[in-house]
Amino acid sequence: MWPKTDDQAKLLDLAEIISAEISKTAAEHDRANSFPHSHFELMKTSGYLKSAVPKTYGGPGYGLTDLTLAQYAIASGDGSTALGVGMHHMAVGTEAIAQKWPEHLREKLFESVLTNGSLLNNIASEPELGSPRGGGRPATTLIPDGDGKWLLNGRKTWSTLAPKLTYAITFAAVEDGSNDTARIAQRMDMDGISITETWDSMSMRATGSHDIVFENVKVNADDFIQRANPKSPSNDGIDGAAWFPLLLSAANLGVASAACDYAIDFAKNRQPTGAPAPISKIPHVREQVARMESLRRLSKNTLLTSAEDWEFNPEDRPDLLPQISMTKLSSIDSAIQITDLAIRIVGGAALEKSRPLERYFRDVRSGLFNPPIEGRALEQIAASVLDGEN
Repeated sequence: MWPKTDDQAKLLDLAEIISAEISKTAAEHDRANSFPHSHFELMKTSGYLKSAVPKTYGGPGYGLTDLTLAQYAIASGDGSTALGVGMHHMAVGTEAIAQKWPEHLREKLFESVLTNGSLLNNIASEPELGSPRGGGRPATTLIPDGDGKWLLNGRKTWSTLAPKLTYAITFAAVEDGSNDTARIAQRMDMDGISITETWDSMSMRATGSHDIVFENVKVNADDFIQRANPKSPSNDGIDGAAWFPLLLSAANLGVASAACDYAIDFAKNRQPTGAPAPISKIPHVREQVARMESLRRLSKNTLLTSAEDWEFNPEDRPDLLPQISMTKLSSIDSAIQITDLAIRIVGGAALEKSRPLERYFRDVRSGLFNPPIEGRALEQIAASVLDGEN
């Protein structure tokens, strides 16, 4: 069972404190479709934002399993906040493992996280492109402006944390005749950057995933993280590949765990007028609670076991990739099933906006559309079984 180490216990304690505090205003931000700035200030002042910065750069050096456990706890307080800060941890944690950025940028951004509580996220999706995981050249462009300078123009969608980001790791086409694409570390306080508040989703409404618009933003050559070309694609490796799907899964399962707790408490305390006992004594309710609790425990164990497998067996990561996809798919399916069962247990009252269950029900469905999406994940799993060597 987790936590297994003193460091995990320390981080989990902090996450549970944060979770309890942010739960107080989660419903308010969901209703208003507003960004929870106070949640991120709390995570900044408490030091939670620097959790994934490696010890070699002065950080606490928490690993994938530590943060998966912590994110599960954060999400029980507010799924939107957990999803958003998970994107930040993913950007930092992936680079901590992969070490693919130029050293000067790695030092600069990690120091900014440590000293200033800066927030990072990868910004790539576009209105026409969708997710770059499907291939295609971005419409966002970098145009030479002389003496090693560039001008950045374009629009990015699904830009989680947009109202609070310090650095947007931005995917763009390099328009210098090379046919390259690039990722740049773009500071969000530069002239020419604006946020268009387009985010009005059914799920995870407080993530601030608005459009970011770049208009002739000045970029220096030192801001380039990476350039790649279809004829000579970059080799990013797979060491950081588990961070996004597992932290995403933690956010959704943490929301489902909150739904589970709410339904159990309701069943124990709901006693209709004239009934001889609370509804927790009804056989059908007890059966539904048992199904719900079984899903909660099994899905959490699977999630954390997958994180441990990945973190502590680096030589096996190529063979573990399908397992990561399996974990993401099963985590989201379990989160949806748990919230469905919770609503069935509570009954019609669960649909009331004054109760959190309908928010939990909506929030966990967002995971269906985060990568790896079902079709690609299933193909990866099928290929590992059908096309690999016997």
